Parts: sequence; structure tokens; C-alpha cells
Amino acid sequence: MIDLIYIVAPIFLVILLGYILKQSLILSDDVWHQINQVTYWVLFPALLFNKTSMIDFEGYSIGYYAISMMVGFLVAVAVAYVVCRFYGMGAEALSSVIQGSGRHNSFLALAVISQLLGEQGEVVGALAVAVMVTFSNILTIVFLTMILSGQGKAKPSIIAEVLRNPFIVSIAIGLVFNFAGWRQLPVLHDFSSYLGQAALPLALICVGAGLKFVGSAKHLVPCIIACMAKMVLLPLVVFFTARYLEISPILTISAVVFASVPTSSTAYALAKYMGGDAPLMAMIISAQTLLAVVSIPVVILLVS
Repeated sequence: MIDLIYIVAPIFLVILLGYILKQSLILSDDVWHQINQVTYWVLFPALLFNKTSMIDFEGYSIGYYAISMMVGFLVAVAVAYVVCRFYGMGAEALSSVIQGSGRHNSFLALAVISQLLGEQGEVVGALAVAVMVTFSNILTIVFLTMILSGQGKAKPSIIAEVLRNPFIVSIAIGLVFNFAGWRQLPVLHDFSSYLGQAALPLALICVGAGLKFVGSAKHLVPCIIACMAKMVLLPLVVFFTARYLEISPILTISAVVFASVPTSSTAYALAKYMGGDAPLMAMIISAQTLLAVVSIPVVILLVS
């Protein structure tokens, strides 16, 4: 357990650094927004392109790997939905709980897997991003559109959102290069590798800067539901599904880590855009990030 804490601790110290910088040195939300834009639109897509274009797909059971994560997402979201309906929750709060129950922070997940498994972790982590970014983004938009219909807010086009998502686009381009046999092009792959090296540290700093410890007593129960679904139920379902499908230990650990990280930091922006409960969403993101300090090492230990 101590060894796992040593592995995970630097990642959360970087997140803590981001929070401290936001409170003391770089106070402007506009500055952090611009930094986050560079990470989201340039650095992380470069990392995903680099890893996806060089993956040897023959070495991995991609199908079962993807299925285990998809099943976990669907079960966690379904259970959260039923519990929220039983509780009588309104549409705005329900939409935020749904996001908090199934989406994942790709930056944090890839950082943990890379720290845990080294270069191989970066590869299988990129595979997980390729699967879950597309799957979870499409289903989340569908669910939120259904839940928030009639709320008077703009509803995004699913196709448009997929086509403009930089993670999905960079992964698609990487796959084209991979299947075309262009896996080690001079200059281009070195360029994307350099950009990718800056992606995770800067992304984690932005995660810390984006933490918002706000909310009220009415948000407590929805936050607990989202945290239980995301941090407990989803990893358990993914683990047992992976065991049932008999995928390799490396892929199992990777899938469970992706299942156990906090929800996506972009969930707050989507909640505001689509008319969800943005303060609740901020509370869920912050609570899950704090819980992840303990839960991720515990989950890795149990899986191992």
C-alpha cells in the first residue's frame, strides 16, 4: 500500500499545486481558461495522436477491454438514475448526477496508469481514452438531452459534438496513421511527443485550479449518490466484468483505474451549457477528486 501511495502521491501533489496557484498566484479565471484551452485543444490531443498512431493492436484484446469499461459505465449510470428517481430528484440535479456517475477524467486516469505501468501504461491508457471518450461523450449528451428536454436551454447536436471533440479527432487521425503504417514519421512524431510530454502535468495543474468547493445542504444526497456510483460501483462492475471476460492483468488494472478516477472536469461546463445543476456538478467534481486520493490506491491494491 505504501508503494502505491508513493506512485499516486506526486500526481495529487501536482493537482494540489494547481489549487494553490489559483488561490495565491494566478487568480484570474481568464488566464486559467486560456491555459486549459491549450491543454484541451493542443497538448493532450498531440499525446493521444502520438500514442494511438504507434499502438500495436495485435498485442491487446481490445474488444473485451472496451466491453468491460462500457458495461461499468452503463450499470453505474443506470443505478444512479434509478436511485435519483426513487429519491424524487429534479431534472437539473439528475443530469449532474448522471455525469458524475459515469464520465471520467482522462488526464488523471492516464497520469495514474503511466505512473503505475510506465510506457506500456501510456499505450493501454490511450486505448482506454480512445474507447471511453467517444462512448461516454455520445451517451452523456443523449442522456442529458432526454433528461433536460423542455428546460429551455440549448441542446447540442450529437454529431457536431463528436466531430469537434479534439480527443476523438486526434484519436481518429492517429488510427489512420497507424493502419496506414505511418507509425514513426520523422519530425511529426517527435513533435507530437514533445507536446504530449507537457500535456499531463499541465492538465493536472488545471484540474487543481478548477476545483470549486461550493454547494449547499440540498446537494449532499445527490453528491453522495454520484460518488458511490462512480468511485465504488463502477470500478467493481468493471473489475468483475474484466475477470469474467478473462482479459490480461495489465488491461484489467488499466480499465479499473479509468473506472475509479473522478468525473471529467469538463462536466461543469457541459452542465452550465445544457441547463443542469452547475453548483452541484462542481461539488461532485471536487468531492470525487478528494476521495480519489485514497480510493485509487485502494482500488489498485485490491485489483493487484
